[in-house]
Amino acid sequence: MRRLLVLLCALFLTATAVPAWADPAPDPVPGERPPLGITWATGDPYCLYQLGENAVKAAADQLVSSGLRDAGYEYVMLGDCWQAAQRDADGKLAPRPSFSSDIPALVAYIHERGLKIGFYSGTGAKTCSAYPAAGSLDHEDLDARTFAAWGADYLRYDTCYSVNGDAPARVKKMADALKRTGRPITLEVDDYDRNQSPWLWARASGAQVWRTYKNATFNFGYSTGSLDKQYGLDGYNGPGGWNMPGSFTFSYLDTAERQAKLGLWAVLNASLVADMALAADVTLPAAEMGNPDIIAVDRDWAGVGGHKVRDTGWTEVWTKPMSDGSAVLVLFNRGELAAPITTSVADAGLPAAAGYRVRDLWTGDETETTGALGGTVGRHAATVLRVWPTAPAAAPRTSLTVDLPDSVPPSQPVTATVKFTNAGSTPITGAQLRVTAPADWQLDGTGEAATATVEPGATWETAVTLHPVSTATQPFKMPATVTYTTAQGARTATASAEAPLMLAPNPPYTNGLLNTQPWISSENGLGPVERDSVDNGHPLMVNGKTDAHGGLGTHAPSVVRYYLGGKCKQFTATVGVDDRGPNGTLGFRVIGDGVELEATGDLRHGDAAQHLVVPVTGVQVLALAVDDASDGSAGDWGDWLSPYLSC
Repeated sequence: MRRLLVLLCALFLTATAVPAWADPAPDPVPGERPPLGITWATGDPYCLYQLGENAVKAAADQLVSSGLRDAGYEYVMLGDCWQAAQRDADGKLAPRPSFSSDIPALVAYIHERGLKIGFYSGTGAKTCSAYPAAGSLDHEDLDARTFAAWGADYLRYDTCYSVNGDAPARVKKMADALKRTGRPITLEVDDYDRNQSPWLWARASGAQVWRTYKNATFNFGYSTGSLDKQYGLDGYNGPGGWNMPGSFTFSYLDTAERQAKLGLWAVLNASLVADMALAADVTLPAAEMGNPDIIAVDRDWAGVGGHKVRDTGWTEVWTKPMSDGSAVLVLFNRGELAAPITTSVADAGLPAAAGYRVRDLWTGDETETTGALGGTVGRHAATVLRVWPTAPAAAPRTSLTVDLPDSVPPSQPVTATVKFTNAGSTPITGAQLRVTAPADWQLDGTGEAATATVEPGATWETAVTLHPVSTATQPFKMPATVTYTTAQGARTATASAEAPLMLAPNPPYTNGLLNTQPWISSENGLGPVERDSVDNGHPLMVNGKTDAHGGLGTHAPSVVRYYLGGKCKQFTATVGVDDRGPNGTLGFRVIGDGVELEATGDLRHGDAAQHLVVPVTGVQVLALAVDDASDGSAGDWGDWLSPYLSC
């Protein structure tokens, strides 16, 4: 009896212990799919964050308890500075003091939870960090054997101390050493700020992942900067080799920004890697990271990478084919205000069909359309749609948009045109509109309207007019809602009509320099528009020359609007590509009341600066725009030097 009791106790202990996942089999083909996981301090070259063994174990446990492991997040990747500056007595890499000396035990801890582990090293004698931490130069075979003996599944490999363009050869030396161990280990190349274009050579050197942006993409500006860097790189993606546009430090992003970024990264087949560097990121947003529809897009390969098909400066459309014949469309708004975005199945390259099934990958809502897919998208947000060329029995897809002026005067009436479109193949009945006046504004009438039927393909339009109750001081934001009935039941569409508010006309100028005057609004591709500097305080400089009068530092796409009130006669400025962007290509435009008054055409870094003289007599709103030359906006810093108004 006692023997039976002991046996039962043993069985109970086995059942309640850590699940016996054992050492998970490594990928038979390293890099066959984009890796998903977590890492530490990928943008921290100075090891400011104290990565330690306990943090690694806690993060691994969180991947399990949150369900992210089961969703596909399988890698726990140690960041730079896990290793000490000096090797041990046998010449092997040794952990820093925050780790125990028993690295195999840590690896076993990760593997027992059904996860995989990655280490970090570099092509030099030390890694990128200033900690310092030992790299793998002249120790490639030893380090590869060490990693394999520990049970490593992944190696992040930086190139900071490569010299004379030898990074490809140094990476290949490590890749060959890893192969000789017989253990499949995925190799990632981290180029950081060296600008060595690893997508051109990393696959041939034996790597399966390569960084295509300099650092972790922290805030929204860095995220859009990284997105711009991906333009034209879709041809380098594919099984066995993936672009890495940057990991996620989620504490810098709100929910809409997180969803936009995850959707865009999925369309790019990018590695989905959360950066655990900051305390605020200890709790991962599992509901967003674990969205099965988004992960399915990221890990699906149909032979063509995701790419941008439309760009209006502040709104973009990206698409990606799926292996089952469907396609994904991302309607992305990088601007500061909600905006309508127009797209259709044609942008996705889908074949002609009687109808199309549409699934919103963040809300899960399913509708059908005959082709149109546009709608209003909020600030720093994206709508992510998967579309199949098949006609389902579903509610028709609708779009609700509101047309407003480019900018709203603070003390004059404003008329907005509300458009509600039935993009499906069945009628909509009982549509009822309600708009809510912004603060400081009053609607003429109730702000409500109704229509009996909106036929397939038809648009119901109605206009509403508002008067300011007092001089408005905040951007104009007017929520709109339409409730309606379909054959599948009652539904609701919402949108926000948003436009910048005009400031009062400037008084007569003393020096006429716009960099000293208030503007109505500004939008900028990376960071804010800066007065007398660019890129976070750097002096304005075009071809090595500065301007004593200063100016405006921008990054494409950019628009700065001024309310002139018809009081000025001429605008002058000298414009050029700032030296901060040695690969920059952009164009400058001067726009008055929505009409283009002057344009430079595309300029490259090194081109002579252009002097603009533009009549602006009678212009109410002057807009200074910088466009990205339709080739992506990475490094597109543009300067308006001595921007002068004669009034």
